[in-house]
Amino acid sequence: MSHAILRYRPKGAPPEWEAVADGVRMLVATVADHVPYPLTTVLRVVAMLAVNAERAGVPRDPAVWLEQPTITRYVLTDTGLKGGTSQTYSALLSRVREALVWVERGEPARPHLRADRSRAEPYSTSDLTRLDVWASNLPPVPTGRGNARAMLALGGGCGLFPAEMLAVRGTDVHVLPSDAVVVRVPGTNRLVVCRSLWEQALAELARRAGPRYLYAPDRQVERPKNAISNWVARNRPGDPKVPVPDMRRLRATWIVSLLRDHVPTDLIAKAAGLKSAAALAPYLAWVPEISREAAVRLLRGWA
Repeated sequence: MSHAILRYRPKGAPPEWEAVADGVRMLVATVADHVPYPLTTVLRVVAMLAVNAERAGVPRDPAVWLEQPTITRYVLTDTGLKGGTSQTYSALLSRVREALVWVERGEPARPHLRADRSRAEPYSTSDLTRLDVWASNLPPVPTGRGNARAMLALGGGCGLFPAEMLAVRGTDVHVLPSDAVVVRVPGTNRLVVCRSLWEQALAELARRAGPRYLYAPDRQVERPKNAISNWVARNRPGDPKVPVPDMRRLRATWIVSLLRDHVPTDLIAKAAGLKSAAALAPYLAWVPEISREAAVRLLRGWA
């Protein structure tokens, strides 16, 4: 273990530091050679995660510190983290978790290709309102108003990918006794519950479509090339205040709305068809910081 790790102590170390110090040092020593971040940064972030976990009563175990719920609690409750920083810290801790698993198996860490981790910007509430008005003013035909409604309901309400939206038929949509509307995503084992804002529109689209597709119901090809982009180009809003409808932005809006409502990240990831909750980290840039009062309520639980 390097002297830098042995000597490490966070600035203004809180009282909880001594309880977690040995675990932090051992964890960082184990993964330091397998994560692409400066040693001092890894030490600082892991230390803050461990202190946060100690305050929350999480077991004093590095493997538990690196579980996704513990990481998510940390980035949501640390009031010192801003949007971009929380995203970076989430990504770093995900890499630390992955490196620990691989080292414990006695295998070398997997190589990672650099990729663009940017995500489409979600729509604001006013943007969604304008898009809803735009959709309502389109011709009342399936390939006019119907297509727009399908995009909003399946993108903004269910977070589907464009190809998934094209594959959904009316028979894939079901209304539960609770009035919740769910979609069985074709080609997957996912069952997505539509957000309440769009559930009535989705149920009505499904009723009208029956066994046909919700988007462009009368087409014969399941996933025609450029079916969405060509339609948007022909029907894009004329008012510059109305944003152009975009399935990527609608999906981002759906994910961010769930994060803002504090839906468990593992549940969001499963519904979104993501491999793990770590993939949600980039979207935290659009999630407001939680208030201290709300943090206390969430961490305390029912009394």
